[in-house]
Amino acid sequence: MAVKRQDYILGQIELLRQFVARLAHSRERIGLEEALRLSLDLQEKLFPLPAAEFLVLPVDGQSAALRAGESPATGQEKCRTYARLLRETASLYAYRGRDDLAAGARQLALQVALSAALAEPADAAAAALVDEMLPFGDADQLHAPVRERLEAFLARPR
Repeated sequence: MAVKRQDYILGQIELLRQFVARLAHSRERIGLEEALRLSLDLQEKLFPLPAAEFLVLPVDGQSAALRAGESPATGQEKCRTYARLLRETASLYAYRGRDDLAAGARQLALQVALSAALAEPADAAAAALVDEMLPFGDADQLHAPVRERLEAFLARPR
């Protein structure tokens, strides 16, 4: 059952990605609010908690909640899925004109992906996801915990 849920979420993230691509080309705002709502709904499906509870957790707490009751491989996949979902959500916020929320979602996505990439054993899929998110822009604008994890990631032998 968890595999079907994960496949559903990944399919819905792909739909969000396509929506973002259409926004980039057409600049239409039709459906933007629905897409943002879908993003939040998908986040709630990933977590065993309501949004009001997991959104206030620190990143390590969110990662722990995603991994709770899962095999290590499934927990890592959920973290990577969450990072992808946050990356698409950041794009939606940017199209909405909420650059502050977009920047926050991008940093959270990067931090979640970095946490997964730095986990033991090494997670090549998470490392590839981090590479996709880089360059992030001005590293000086990253919050200290994100910058520290990025430095640790970049210092790792590959």
